[in-house]
Amino acid sequence: MKLEATTDKAISFLFGGSRHRTWPPYEIVEDTLEATARGKLEKLERLYHKGQDLSWDGREVLSSLIAKHGPPRLPEDKKASALLLLGILLWGELAAWAISADLAERIEDVEAKMAATSQAHDEARHFYVLRDYVRALGEPIPRLGGVGRTLLLGILETDSLVHKLIGMQLMVEANALAIFKSLGAANLEPVLTDLLPYYERDEARHVGLGVLYLPRLLGKLTRLEAARATAFQIRCVGLLISAGLPMRPHLQNLGIEPRKMAERVVALQDEIFGQMRETARLDGSTWVGGFVNPKGGAGPNLLELVHPPGGIDAATPLHRAFLNTWTAGARIADRALA
Repeated sequence: MKLEATTDKAISFLFGGSRHRTWPPYEIVEDTLEATARGKLEKLERLYHKGQDLSWDGREVLSSLIAKHGPPRLPEDKKASALLLLGILLWGELAAWAISADLAERIEDVEAKMAATSQAHDEARHFYVLRDYVRALGEPIPRLGGVGRTLLLGILETDSLVHKLIGMQLMVEANALAIFKSLGAANLEPVLTDLLPYYERDEARHVGLGVLYLPRLLGKLTRLEAARATAFQIRCVGLLISAGLPMRPHLQNLGIEPRKMAERVVALQDEIFGQMRETARLDGSTWVGGFVNPKGGAGPNLLELVHPPGGIDAATPLHRAFLNTWTAGARIADRALA
């Protein structure tokens, strides 16, 4: 018995742990299983090929934009605010790269695996191009606040594919797309303004993986698992709001209205929710829970709470005090968790 155990340990050391003991997954190319997957997941395969067709050379695009407009320079009165926002995007892209790579490894359906692989390539390009842009500004790479770091680590470290897809594909990606659009519309600097549409096109495509694949996973959840998925989404929402509240004055300094950006996120997530429902209907999925549409239920009330019409100054004294207290707490958490 000791000899067998020693042999097993040696094999594990040389060829990998138990997680990869059944690799390669020969079943994904068996005719019957491939035919079934082809009928159900052909849209996911198209996501992969579309990603390849629309791929762009990050180094060439950035260098050509700098040659066209000259070295990037942010307005002095907006530089600090812009760098904070760029830092959030940059580290978010790095996390998205790692998360997409993990999804590509762990997802079993071959077409969904292809889509995640394509996204991992996109996210890697997004990260290094944004890093090189900030370097071209001659500025240090901004650090990530502790609340945002906690959000991204929670998505990175979860073992649940459902939680990972909800957190990254449907929560973080939707917020990133809204930030890209808002930052592009602010027209801060010509190189950045011309660069961001490349990001927007990719990010808009990335949510497709969650739209097309997540309903299948949600349909297999028990009631308890669905409740846990909902709780994970609510946690992500709370962290996103807490990370965003201290950014409010910086967004306004850049000419970005926080409420309008939040409304854009909610509208996009409502569209995603509708597409997921349609995917489930076409697939005959039994999905009934695990993901909450922020435009339904308490969602609109939460929007009014966080972003009162007319801004904080137009809110009642009690409402204003509540938001100021939440913002102050988020700033403390940002420093403590960084």
